[in-house]
Parts: sequence; structure tokens; C-alpha cells
Amino acid sequence: MCNNTFFDYYRRAIKAKYEIEKEGDYSNNLNPPSLANLRNLCIKRFREAPTKHDLDTFRSFFEFEFDGNKRNLITGTDLNKFRAIGDFFRGETVQPTEDTIHFASILLDFQPRPFNKFKKVMEGKTEEEIIQELAKNYNYPELESHKEETDNIPEIKKDEVTQTQSSKQIIKTEKPPKEKPTVKLNLFGLFKRSKKTLIGTAVIFGLIASTICLLAFKKGCMQWSDNHYELVYCDKPMEGNLNEVILRDDNLLNFKKLIVCDTTTCFKPDGEAIVWYAKTGDKADFFNSNGNGRHPETKRSLRPITEYIKGKYKGDCPTK
Repeated sequence: MCNNTFFDYYRRAIKAKYEIEKEGDYSNNLNPPSLANLRNLCIKRFREAPTKHDLDTFRSFFEFEFDGNKRNLITGTDLNKFRAIGDFFRGETVQPTEDTIHFASILLDFQPRPFNKFKKVMEGKTEEEIIQELAKNYNYPELESHKEETDNIPEIKKDEVTQTQSSKQIIKTEKPPKEKPTVKLNLFGLFKRSKKTLIGTAVIFGLIASTICLLAFKKGCMQWSDNHYELVYCDKPMEGNLNEVILRDDNLLNFKKLIVCDTTTCFKPDGEAIVWYAKTGDKADFFNSNGNGRHPETKRSLRPITEYIKGKYKGDCPTK
């Protein structure tokens, strides 16, 4: 598993790269990031000059080799795998899986990649230093800042007070009059933080901390048991159960392991997968949803099922 801190930097840097690229040379493939548009971009990227690591990532992501001469290389349920990447680009997924991030970096030609190279280059640097490194050595352009809401009021002009309040994001260089200020690439998003925002954030984190403390004395945790999650006391896991105890997540209460056989419905009429899987040794475990994106026992990434995976790892149908 990737180092959480640096992988979070990596994820946010890739998301910021998308905000740049969706207005660039490949805007027709990234804006909007539909399944067909991302597939077409994928074919373009891998026909250019893919590295060995890129090709390995492609094989791991789709479970077949890239063939630039094949016209219909990615179709059907394989095309559906771009859905998670599109959701990530649009900001609809807060914590995408590592596989999604790795493949997204290739589609955007993000540098430095893969993650191990990024970590080696950036390790030991602060976030500000990482931003400077990306801008200096990897051709990240400076982005125009968004105007403050007060800019829409004609009677109020930007004065020294406004400039002082936003000085943390404005590049400290002289600019010609009436020119928009620019800001450096912000991995946390392109918005200006105010005192009210910071206070609100502190209050929210305080409420979360209080909730966690209260749950510690209630049945506010859960633990994977056989094929589903069971609610447990946070300080009292199930006897003999070595699975991780996690905070209660109501979204996981209906998350279950499935037995997939010939008669199991695994796809919607449009081909979208409704069953997810993760390999465990020489077999695969199947689940009724993506859950939190991880196998509850092995922590491996969950992926949408394909016809190939169903045919290879299906089991016997239970007898009535």
C-alpha cells in the first residue's frame, strides 16, 4: 500500500493536472470525461510512446495486453472501467482506488510518474516545495485565480487590504495595472480560504472528534464477519475474530460477499457491472457493491467484474 501522506499529495496533484488539461490540447477527450472520450484518449496515449510501467498498468487495469492495431480494443464491460476515472476527474469520488489514480496519471501524462518516482523526487519536501518543484521542472503553468465575490460590486475596487487578505495565494511579483493576479498550483483546490472557512472547518472537526468519543462507549464500530459487517462495541471486538475493527459506516451495512455462479446477475442491461471482485491467491472474492473500495480482509482494491473474470472464477450454484 502507498504511503498515505505522499499518495494524497499525488492524488491531489493529478486532480489539479486534470483542471489544466481539460482546457488544453486534449480538451475534447477530457471535457466532459465521458466513457467514450476517456477510451479515445487512452488509445491515443498508448499509441504514442508508452513506458514499460504504463503497459504493465494497462495490463493490470484491463487484464489484457494493449494492442494498438486493434480497432475495438476496449468495449462492453471493459469500457465501464473508465467510469471511476471520470467520477474522479469530476470530483464525484473523494477517495478513488489506487488503480484509478495510477491509470488517471497516464491519461493526463502526469509527471513524475509512477507514484514511486513521484515519492522519490518529492520526499522530504513540504507541500509548497512540491508545488514549486512541479512548476519548475515539470512545466506546470500558473493558474489564474478566481475573482473575489466583491469584484462583482462596481463601487468597490481591489485595494491594498484585499491584496493583503489574499497574499497567501498571490504570487509576489510586480504586475502591470489592471492585470489579473495569478496564483501557484494549489493541491488543495482553487479557492481562497477565509477566517470563516477555517473556523467552520475547526467546528466540523470538533464535532467529528466528539462523535468518535461518544461512539467509543456505544455500539459505534463494525467488524467483518464471514460475509458481512457486524456492529460491535469499539473496545470489544468479536471473540476470535482477527479482522480490523472500524468506525460504523451505515453505507457498509448492506455490503456483502457473494457466491457468483452461472445464474448470478452481474451486469445491468447496459453492461454496467453491479458485482465487484478482488483476487485472493488463485481465486476471487465477489461483493454486491464497491463498498469502501477495499476487500475487508485483504485490503486489495475492488474492481468491477468482467465476463472473463466471471467465467474464470465463478463457483457452483447453491442447491435449493
